[in-house]
Amino acid sequence: MMLKLDTDAIKIINFFEKYTKVHARDCIIEPANIIFIVEEGKAGKAIGKKGLTINELERKFNRKLKIFEWSDNLEKFVSNLAPQAKSAKLEEIKGKNILNISVDSNKRGLLIGKAGTNINRIKTILKRYYDIDEIKLQQ
Repeated sequence: MMLKLDTDAIKIINFFEKYTKVHARDCIIEPANIIFIVEEGKAGKAIGKKGLTINELERKFNRKLKIFEWSDNLEKFVSNLAPQAKSAKLEEIKGKNILNISVDSNKRGLLIGKAGTNINRIKTILKRYYDIDEIKLQQ
């Protein structure tokens, strides 16, 4: 599937790549954050030693940056987006693709985030790459 990026996203990706020397696969611009999807194993390089690179970029963009590693494997990608997830299984029920994410009850709040920000971000990212109609959290 080919992602469509607007001009702002392309400019931000170009700047990010020149600054970090890390290829960004995708960029999602939120009001308070910019999310980058980078190749597997490259998040550390993008963040930099002691977070210096990401801190400098956050100052330049005047927004918080979120960096997630891509994976062709759905379960691994979910784990990169939500380290609290124990497992993720995609199943089709009545023509709908439902992603069941298993999470310990004591980590459920962390996964959901304040006012659902984390889970909504995860849904947004996953829907860009996979045909997912719904995400369900299970214990």
